[in-house]
Amino acid sequence: MAHAPLNAAEGGRPRPGRAQPRRRLVELALGAAWLVGLAAALQIVSALLSSSPLAAALAGAVVADLVASRAGVQWIDPLEPEGPGRRARLARRVGLGAALGALAVLLTLGVSALLGWATVDAGAPSASFGFAVARAIALAVRDELLLTGIPFATAARAGISTRYAIAFSALAHGAALGLAPGVTASSFALAAALGALAAALFLRGRGVLAPIAAHASFTALAGAGLRGSLLDVTWIDGALAAGTRAFGRPAWLAAAALAALAALVLRAGAPRPRRPAP
Repeated sequence: MAHAPLNAAEGGRPRPGRAQPRRRLVELALGAAWLVGLAAALQIVSALLSSSPLAAALAGAVVADLVASRAGVQWIDPLEPEGPGRRARLARRVGLGAALGALAVLLTLGVSALLGWATVDAGAPSASFGFAVARAIALAVRDELLLTGIPFATAARAGISTRYAIAFSALAHGAALGLAPGVTASSFALAAALGALAAALFLRGRGVLAPIAAHASFTALAGAGLRGSLLDVTWIDGALAAGTRAFGRPAWLAAAALAALAALVLRAGAPRPRRPAP
């Protein structure tokens, strides 16, 4: 089965004749159906396995992979060059994503500590952090295949600019959290900004590996990592966490940090104009 590149119509206008208007509408409708259908299936899985958060996350990741693959989502762009150095390139993308997710947490924590919004003490690492990391990875796989992979795959098939996919993916991350009880404007903004970073990494890394790494890194560190597993942080004004637990100034600050990192990734990955030959 032939596949279009994941980043079709990258950063600009769609190519003439790439998709007729009717065909484009059909592809967008199919993408929306896959998105809504998978989201509903994941809600059912979460409800059935609600007694075990780790099992629910792992099962959700498996279901998301199976369904998203049918929707045309691939972990790596099929046009990715084979040969020597391929594994190293993929490893660098994973490392970049994980580093950016961690950087957003550390920047927020550092500024919060300087401004008196939080106090930081040494944590007590334990084996439980390993389970927290495993769950964060599973949740990242589930969410990024659903909220980043499907929008970009749909945009590629419809022949529309990836700028729309970036905006939709960011808003979808926020909307997914917006249905949860206890959501605040700051936690919504944080989720949307994390989605923007994931979308930027998808566009630059040509696949879901880097977005998954960024999402998992941020979730694990902002969650269990700051609650005693690595550092023991006491929040005085607001809180930085994953999901609806984030609120107040630290959440807004983290959203700004993630948005800035997303902009830097997009800028670094943008094609540079060629200089005329002398």
